[in-house]
Order: sequence, then C-alpha cells, then structure tokens
Amino acid sequence: MHLRDALSPSYRVMLLKSIKIGTARSSPGKLTYGYFDGIDLPTGTVDRLPVMIAQGTQDGPTFFLTANVHGNELTGVAVIHDVVTEDLAKELKGTVVAIPTVNPSALRLFQRTSEYGEVDPNRLFPEGKFAKKDEEDEDSKYPKPYEQIAAKIYAFIEKYGDFHLDFHNHSYRSLPYAIVDRIFYDDEEDRKVATELSMRQEEMVDAFGAVTMSDFPPKKYMNLKYHRSLSGSVLNNLRIPAFTVELGGNSVILPDIVAGSVKGTRNVLRWAGMLTTPKEKITEWKVPKHSGRIRRFEHPRAKHSGIIRFLVNPGDKVTKGQPIASITDIYGRFLGDGYIRTEHDGYVTVLNSRMTVYPNDPLGEIGIADDADLVAPNPLLKE
Repeated sequence: MHLRDALSPSYRVMLLKSIKIGTARSSPGKLTYGYFDGIDLPTGTVDRLPVMIAQGTQDGPTFFLTANVHGNELTGVAVIHDVVTEDLAKELKGTVVAIPTVNPSALRLFQRTSEYGEVDPNRLFPEGKFAKKDEEDEDSKYPKPYEQIAAKIYAFIEKYGDFHLDFHNHSYRSLPYAIVDRIFYDDEEDRKVATELSMRQEEMVDAFGAVTMSDFPPKKYMNLKYHRSLSGSVLNNLRIPAFTVELGGNSVILPDIVAGSVKGTRNVLRWAGMLTTPKEKITEWKVPKHSGRIRRFEHPRAKHSGIIRFLVNPGDKVTKGQPIASITDIYGRFLGDGYIRTEHDGYVTVLNSRMTVYPNDPLGEIGIADDADLVAPNPLLKE
C-alpha cells in the first residue's frame, strides 16, 4: 500500500497542489473562479482572461483545458462550461484548470483573430527549442500583443500542468477529429523521451473517442508553424502530453457535438486517472473505421475556377478516381469532364463551406494512410 493511501483523508487534502492563476486560487473539493490580466488596452482598461479551477479532495495530476483561441470557434467554451462543474470537483482526483476563452477580444468580435492584429493567434505561442538564436530578427525582440498573452498562458501550463487539451472547430461540414502532432527530438537520448511522449499522446487522443488523425508531415507541420500552436508548443517544448481536437462546425454551437465532446473530455480525464467512473460511450458522431494510421491531407484540388457542388459527406469512405464534387461555370455548364475526383483512397473529414473555387484550391481534407514519422529530428539541427 502506498503511504498516501494510509494517510487520513484530511491529511491527503493537505498534500494537494496549491494553484494560483491571477485571482483564481484552487480549493479542495470546490470550483473556484477568477481571471488574469492579458494586456493593457489603449482605452485605459485591461483585457482579462477567465480562469476556472476545479480541484478534487485527492491528490492527482493537473489537467489544463483551453478553448476559443480563434474567436469564432465556440464549441469548446460550451464543453468547458458543462465539464468543469461543482460536481466534477467532488469526484476528481487532482485538478482541472480551464480557460474558457484564451482570446476574449476575438470572441467579443466573433472573428478568428484578436483585435490586436491579423496574425493567426494559434501561431504565436513560444518557439522554445525551435527559436533561431543566431538570426537577427527584430520581431523576436518585440513580441506581438497576443504573443504576450500567449506567453502568460504557456507559463501557467509550464508551472502547473501535467496534461493539456485545446478545443477548436474546423468548418461547418467536418467531422470531429483529434490531432496527433509530430514530435521533434535533438539527439538519441531526446529521441527516447520524444518516442515515449508520442505514445502517451496517442493514448490520450484515442481516449477522446473522435476520429484520430496524424497532423501534416514534419516539413509542412513546421512550415505552417504548428509547433507554435498552443498544444504543439506545450507538447514539443514542455514535453507535456497535449493535443488539439477539432469539433466540427465553427460559428455555431451544435448540441450533439457538445454532448459528445463532454463525454470525450471526461473519458480523457478517466485515462489520466482523475475520474474513476465508467467510460462513457459516444453516440453523437460517426467514427470511420480504418486500418493503420491516417493523416490530414488537403485534397482533392480544383483545376479550374468555378462553382462546385459536393457529391460526398464527411465520414464517407472514398476510393481513388471517385468524384468528390461537380464543377461548373457560373452558367451551370460543366468544366472539363464536370467532376473533381480524389487521387487517393481515404475518408472524407472536412468539406469547405464555400461554393467557389480557384485553380489548386483544396475542397477540404481527407484522411489518407500516414507513412511519415510521428517522431522526427529537429529540423533546425540540419541548418
């Protein structure tokens, strides 16, 4: 028997980690609320970020839940409200720290980016090991406004976090799917750590119960600056198991997706040993069955500018050569043979919401077989 198990309940409470984020302070068996200052505004006020801390009465991990990096991606806010409750604090082992919106100005404006600028906020989290220290980069000396907020969020996770889950939305016609990031290592010793971390991440992602997708291959992952996304930065720099989940359509809250996501989040907490109740079955969405690992792939792509009408739905299995959409000119006359076809076998995960396309535009994303390494050398070491 572990010594902790032999201690009285009141003494075990004393062993719980004390967490303070801004005005929010953890309290055993309770849900507490508060905020921390993000950035001073030109109007003489401060942009503040809300914090919720649900702490159990038994020792355990600290799990961070974050949402709304992009202001028009709403589902995660509702999921946090439904998961992080007084009841959760009563049954929890450890602590859940939730930030329902990490980009409050974007939420207020109902847009993807903050009021501070047009840069994607989910590409502004700390570079850490990927920073080019020898490069004379003026921008690195003067962090952008949201970059300053991102550094504060990152610092809280670094100080207290054991696990992290970041909620996003993709587009209206998309399946809920969870992303397995690429993890980069510096040397052989670090490779062992990265490999173990990758396995933990895969387990955690699988526990959520959505379609599991590897992210783009290493080179594209870096080019898109996904290593500077919130979960990518936490995972690759802090070596804390973390992932992003895309919960279907943005700009709208769909009750079935919220309900399934609440179950998925609680299942991840069970995986982490923080809840002891039985795993909940998710019936709110379709999970295509596939053999082997699949990855995100922006496909198929248009060859002409035109008007498209989809012939498939998210979740459908497709085979090479199958028409995905028809394409016409503005008068409804077919362009080419009239169809845009997939060049790969796979599963439809995302279809774009718009009707118009230009040459080389992807129509969405499909999941195809993943033959790229999940654990790869740090690309900066090659430079």
